[in-house]
Amino acid sequence: MKRFRPGCRLLLLLLLLPLLSFVLGFGPGADMNSEEARRVAEGAPELEEILSHPTVESSADYDSASDSWRVFLREDASGTAVAKLTVEDDTQEVSEVETYPVSDTLTYPNTSESEAIKLALADPEVREELTRHGPYTSDAEYEGEEWTVHIEVEEEGSVGGYPVDGGNGKEIARVGVDDETWQLNYVWTGDQVGWRMARGDYGAYGKQANYPYVWAPLALIFALAFWRTDRLFSLRNLDVLALLSFLVSHGFFRAGETYPAVLLWYPPLLYLLARTLLMGFGVGERIEKTSNFPTWVLFALGTLGSALVLGLNLDSRVIDVGYAGVVGADLITNGMLPYGNMPDSVGTGDTYGPLNYLLYVPFVWLFGWSGEWDYLPAAHAVTAFAFVGGALAMLVAGLRYAGARGAAAMFFAWAVFPYTLYSTNNNTNDVIVAAVVAVGLAAAASPLARGASVAAGFAIKLFPIVLAPLWMLHDGPRRRASILDFLLGGMSVVLLTFWVLALEGDPMEGLRIFYEKTLAFQGERETPWSVFAQVPGLRVLQQPLTALAILLAFIVAVFPRKRTIRRLAALSAALIIAFELTVNYWFYPYVIWFEPFVFLVLLIETNTKTALDSESDQQ
Repeated sequence: MKRFRPGCRLLLLLLLLPLLSFVLGFGPGADMNSEEARRVAEGAPELEEILSHPTVESSADYDSASDSWRVFLREDASGTAVAKLTVEDDTQEVSEVETYPVSDTLTYPNTSESEAIKLALADPEVREELTRHGPYTSDAEYEGEEWTVHIEVEEEGSVGGYPVDGGNGKEIARVGVDDETWQLNYVWTGDQVGWRMARGDYGAYGKQANYPYVWAPLALIFALAFWRTDRLFSLRNLDVLALLSFLVSHGFFRAGETYPAVLLWYPPLLYLLARTLLMGFGVGERIEKTSNFPTWVLFALGTLGSALVLGLNLDSRVIDVGYAGVVGADLITNGMLPYGNMPDSVGTGDTYGPLNYLLYVPFVWLFGWSGEWDYLPAAHAVTAFAFVGGALAMLVAGLRYAGARGAAAMFFAWAVFPYTLYSTNNNTNDVIVAAVVAVGLAAAASPLARGASVAAGFAIKLFPIVLAPLWMLHDGPRRRASILDFLLGGMSVVLLTFWVLALEGDPMEGLRIFYEKTLAFQGERETPWSVFAQVPGLRVLQQPLTALAILLAFIVAVFPRKRTIRRLAALSAALIIAFELTVNYWFYPYVIWFEPFVFLVLLIETNTKTALDSESDQQ
């Protein structure tokens, strides 16, 4: 074996020395790290003004070919590049400084994203909300001199927040931070994030109907008209308190406190359910007095109340339901289905029956539509028409069943009750449904009219179908002629309205879309506006209670032996309230659904000589 000579060893060592120096860290490479390069770059005098803005961030990348760092400056809120420069790795010299022209015109926030997030997290409401959840993430975006801070958790569901990441996460807080003053423009937590209704915006829903100087005098006049001063502890006074106690829940709603608002609307609903259901079977149905006011005073106050409702409606806001009615009417006139074709601004506005949209058609023709969600005069006109129609129907019902005094009381109650105003000032289709059932009630002696009324209610907002068995069998299960008349009236309305489903040439496809957008959507809808959402432990009761409500519709249709108009109205109110108690979504305009029934049942004195309390002779 040959040995290397000493001279050869030395030569080999010299050849390997560059490689060894590289391995040991003495070869070409970065002497600085990214943070050091950025620090050097930020010391450049040319960048002093740009770097004075808190949202300007720098990043650095090493270029081994030139042994230098390329540093870029970016305004973080807008993502706009504003400058670049080079930092030599060995000498730390700064060169090639270039500021982009946009840097002179760009609007720079005065607050950084991290500062905005800190301000949001320091708010007491946000801190309290965070105690109800596990780990969270936060980010912020800048627009219009305001930071919007989003706080999210890994939870599912739309109750208690707004779903994100395809439903796998939930935004539980959103805070607007003023860039100039650092003040919090708004703080939304829980349900307020995803639901404007939960934010307590006074003018958003009902406008003037929310102000105490409007609803309080109406409630007081209503109470004075029907309160029993001779017997403080009486069923009549409990009835009046129950009707007006929705205002307690509504107070929390107006303050943006969803949980107590939801829980507190159930006591009056449950009371009215029990009261009307028992009255339908003859328990506690005696009413001793109609009103404390003379008949002419009731008429006069009813007229003034009507003028107030119609006058305030001129300055009211049309919420999404009324807007959907106008859009649906426009689609129909253009030969399109109102289902599946709604614009994004009212995406779920196709959840109602076809008659809801057809009723808007003549008013859209008369008043036109700009194509935008503006004042919408057609929607205001529909509301005024429905209110007047309901008032006349209530007056006729009172007159037919209880004479002039009954007519005055029904007209007065409809016009003065605070939730008639609240419904009309929202310009929803709830007042249309109430007007239809009021007309049906006024014409309840006719099975043909009863069938048409139930079908019309179904063709507007679906739920009145729960009245079908009761109204069909009002004259007795053995009166086949009455049943046939009821079916004839109902089928006539169905044919006159549901033709809309064939507008695009495929009735079966139209029927499928109608079902998906209405019945299926409402059944699967998840909202915070029910006790089953606010108290998840009660959710297991929802389906059984719904089944009981459906069963009740058939029980009350068959079993009552004595059938009067008062009992028909009482059981109708009970069925509607039972339905409302089981739905996924409840709102204060829904009070008007049962107004015509409870007013007739609870406010007009008992007299078996009148058509209201005399037993039907057609059984």
